[in-house]
Amino acid sequence: MSDIEPLGIAVLVAGPAGRLRDALVAELSAGLAGIAAVHVGGDPVAVARTLPEVTTLGLVALLDDGTSVDERVAALGAAPRARAAQTILVTERDRHDDLHRALDDDRLAAVIGGPWSTGWLGAHARSQLTRWLSARDPKDPRLTALHRRGTAPELPTSNLLRDLELDEQALTARLVTALDRALGRRPRLQLPEGTRLTHQGVGVDGVIVVLSGSVALDRASEIGELRLHHASTGPVVGLLSLTQQARAFFTARATSDVEVLHISLEQLEHALAVEPEVGSVMAAATARALATRLRRSEQLQGEKVKLNAELDRERTQLATALEQLEGARLELVESARMATLGELSAGVAHELNNPASAVARSANFISDDLTRLLTDHPRGTALAEVIASTRQRSPLGTAHQRQLRRELASALGSEPVARRLVAAGVDDPAQVAELARELDAGELEEFVVAAELGGALRNLRLGTDRITDLVQSLKSYARPAEATVHGVDVAGTIDDALHLVAHKLDGVELERVDEDDLPTIDGHPGPLGQVWTNLVLNAVDAMEGEGHLQVITRREEDEVVVEVIDDGPGIPPDVLPRLFEPRFTTKHGRFRYGLGLGLAISQRIIHSHDGTITVTSEPGRTVATVRLPAA
Repeated sequence: MSDIEPLGIAVLVAGPAGRLRDALVAELSAGLAGIAAVHVGGDPVAVARTLPEVTTLGLVALLDDGTSVDERVAALGAAPRARAAQTILVTERDRHDDLHRALDDDRLAAVIGGPWSTGWLGAHARSQLTRWLSARDPKDPRLTALHRRGTAPELPTSNLLRDLELDEQALTARLVTALDRALGRRPRLQLPEGTRLTHQGVGVDGVIVVLSGSVALDRASEIGELRLHHASTGPVVGLLSLTQQARAFFTARATSDVEVLHISLEQLEHALAVEPEVGSVMAAATARALATRLRRSEQLQGEKVKLNAELDRERTQLATALEQLEGARLELVESARMATLGELSAGVAHELNNPASAVARSANFISDDLTRLLTDHPRGTALAEVIASTRQRSPLGTAHQRQLRRELASALGSEPVARRLVAAGVDDPAQVAELARELDAGELEEFVVAAELGGALRNLRLGTDRITDLVQSLKSYARPAEATVHGVDVAGTIDDALHLVAHKLDGVELERVDEDDLPTIDGHPGPLGQVWTNLVLNAVDAMEGEGHLQVITRREEDEVVVEVIDDGPGIPPDVLPRLFEPRFTTKHGRFRYGLGLGLAISQRIIHSHDGTITVTSEPGRTVATVRLPAA
């Protein structure tokens, strides 16, 4: 052993005792004398635990013992004292299939087959330890000690490895010197920018050595000429095509004034035969050019993937923007449709108002004239009472009418007369039976006619009232959204909307609940009516025209709360979050509310009133809740 002070580095030889282990220990002990202490054992993990705390385990040489190399390396990786060390495998086997995980995890630095040349393995271990220390800490003081003791790895001795360590300028100078020795001093060619040195698709019969200036490699394609290499061209142009005895894949073009050597195929062959260094430098230049071009190709591939990802992102953003634009366009169409409806509503309201008023006045005139005409009639007072009674009586339900017709037909003995009386609104069978006993046929006919007149007057009144309500609702619906109204009665806008959709509620049991102390709001009655229309028709649609519908208005602190509740099948949980998306519909094959914008526009209208709209649903109960701030 050397008397040089050890550097605190340990090397471990682990494996079965025998000739191979003894030879390995002797080789490492000699090669690492004064550098590292060699420890020996069968189990590397157990030996590593016994090392002094001040010692760093730098190298583990595993002797093949027939067990799995992967498992042994994994055990080292799990041991705190051994996981950072370099690991090499020393084996006499000619085939291994048990170390793929070790290589995959980058835990195996080398595989050494025995036997080996004396002294080589020690140099190999010194080089491994030096690289290991440099990778851990380039400023590790033990590296300085290694260099001082002359144990740093020397430069490669082979021409090829030595040339690969040169930079491009030094490599070019070495190549030119070797060519000049083999062929005599070659003429330097001065070429202007734009000169083509090789031509795509044309055979290559020599090489160009670029001494100064820059050259790019271009390739013509279907989309035009592409520049694929510039900084990655390398100093020797045409060599790759020459080695494949093929036509030039690129057009080499000078991108600045250049100085080159032109070496024909025959000259190159002669130089390779008489000057071995030409071959090694050419090989190094080719390897460097290939490595540079591969890195450039990988860089281009990365840029391509990045550009494709950005393109996909922009395509997605564009699709989203187009979808939003289409939604905005359709919303404008819907808004325009509603504006047109508002104008039509205003016109219809104006045109209906005057005739309805005329009909109401005429009904009153007819009633007054009938009263005056009956003054001189022998039974005028009784007939006037019949007219007044049937005029004020409420319409009868269908079931009640059928029952009355049967009772009156029994009392009168005449189905047609009973039908006329019921249609007129007579609902007292006892009175009719008494009249039938007291009056003859002519007098009874007068009674029936009087009842029919009263019913007709009642129907005129109901019809004109209905038209008046509709006109008032249309006026409210058609009011411009721009005109903010103070003191809007929310319940009134709901009633107006219900008037307008009454024809849709024939099979629906409507329950209207309205608190008395409901506050007013500041807003737009017309758009609010549009919201209530959408919500009510939505509920009726969900119930398929039959069911129980509740429309509730109440006060909660400083808010007006409106609830539209139906007992339909409910909305699926996966659909509920999308209800307010523009053009979303739960019906297949067609949009649900007009253009599919009903709820989206309703939400926008409610938000413009600083309110909220939500929908909750479960089977048998769906609740649309609107909250509006009180004025």
